[in-house]
Amino acid sequence: MNIGHCWFGGAFLYRFYMNWRPIFIKENNTNDLLKYILENGMIDLTYVQEQIEMKKREEILKRHNYSIWHSDKEDVWYSYLPDDSKPNNRKKIKRKRRRDLEDIICDFYISMQSEHTKATQSKDWSIESMFYEFMKHKANEVNSGTIKRMMADWERFYKPEKEFIAIPVKNLTKINIDDFFNGVLGKYNLKKKAFYNMCGILKQTLEYAVDAEYIEKNPYRIKVNKKKFASSSKKPSTKEVFQTNEKEMLIDEMERRLKNNPSNTAPLAVMLDFELGTRKGEILAISKTDIVNNRIHIHKQLVEEFDTSDLNNIKSMGFHVVDYTKSEDGDRWLPLTDKAKRIIKRIEMINEKFGYQYEDFLFVKDNNCLTPDAIDAQIKRGCEHIGIPVKTMHKIRKTYASTLLHNGVNLSIVKDMLGHADESTTLKHYIYNIEDSTETDNKVLNALESLNYEKSAQSDQNVIPFTKRKRTENLEKSTFSVL
Repeated sequence: MNIGHCWFGGAFLYRFYMNWRPIFIKENNTNDLLKYILENGMIDLTYVQEQIEMKKREEILKRHNYSIWHSDKEDVWYSYLPDDSKPNNRKKIKRKRRRDLEDIICDFYISMQSEHTKATQSKDWSIESMFYEFMKHKANEVNSGTIKRMMADWERFYKPEKEFIAIPVKNLTKINIDDFFNGVLGKYNLKKKAFYNMCGILKQTLEYAVDAEYIEKNPYRIKVNKKKFASSSKKPSTKEVFQTNEKEMLIDEMERRLKNNPSNTAPLAVMLDFELGTRKGEILAISKTDIVNNRIHIHKQLVEEFDTSDLNNIKSMGFHVVDYTKSEDGDRWLPLTDKAKRIIKRIEMINEKFGYQYEDFLFVKDNNCLTPDAIDAQIKRGCEHIGIPVKTMHKIRKTYASTLLHNGVNLSIVKDMLGHADESTTLKHYIYNIEDSTETDNKVLNALESLNYEKSAQSDQNVIPFTKRKRTENLEKSTFSVL
């Protein structure tokens, strides 16, 4: 037997062929390989090792994020390697031969993987350490607002539980998780949605730990006393929507505030939203070009960006408009009422009079879009001034939805106007009674009295004919039987 060749049983040869077949797909004919093994009963281990290394090399070069190019002028090959200390976080490398350049690239990534493996094996990563590493990874996948919200939940629910977050991830058990979740549920009055959002932080952290090969098995589960959930029953209409009289009072107040400060279009944004029912970020992103004939295209939103480089000290970087809404269903066309068209005309006149312009957005000031804070301030102070409970722009959105359904618009259409994916969301969270208690009582009483009157009238009309008919039928039967 030649050096580098070994003899194995048929079962092993078959397993070897099936396990390593993908390695030879590109460089070899797999049928020839199988034929060679079956005929000779031998494997050239040196050859196999070479093929494995070749396959590994191909995978590394395929995942290399930078192009490899040749400079004809210098007759050298170029590429980049990641380097946080350099501009654009990369450094240029070159070699005379392409293969030499590829060797450098492969060695770099193999070394990185080796260091990662050593770190994984040598460190007992706590839940807290793992969470922060996961968040740095997560920041590359989601917007900064999501990172900010996740950090807020971490600060509130996880950080106070120092014993739990200090547990090494590899030692974490399902019982540890059960105790933590039940403790949080007992300590905070959380509704089901808020609780599961909180749980999601641990779930995603442990999924990352598995993917990064820090742990082999994910111990995550939810096993809690669901009776501890806070009631998810709907809040009263008086808190969730503007009653008819409140809406009228608030609009009058917005007119008063506009009169006192004629250059501020924020009160008009509040008034316009009663006609559109959009999200706050959507109404502030409306452009003149979005208005076509008697309809308006809602397809953008104003979002806040954050600097998340220091997760414990996240800072706002300001607002900007993005060309998407909260969800795919949020891209929609809304019909414009005559009142909405008049409000838009007033906004354009104010912008022209005071020289406000930022691209072609409606709500602008100081060469930028109005911020959500400007709108929130108007509606908060307005509610306080007229003496009603302070409600938000989101309550206007619910008022819009409830008004549509109240006036006979099909629920499916209401859902589309709001930009929701399904009717259940609309019905469960956005539909309320917009009338006050007196109006509601009168409507119920009128309906019941009308119903009672109709039943009474119908009963009076039916009793006598029924009795006569019955007696006649009995008489006929009696006469027939005698005959």
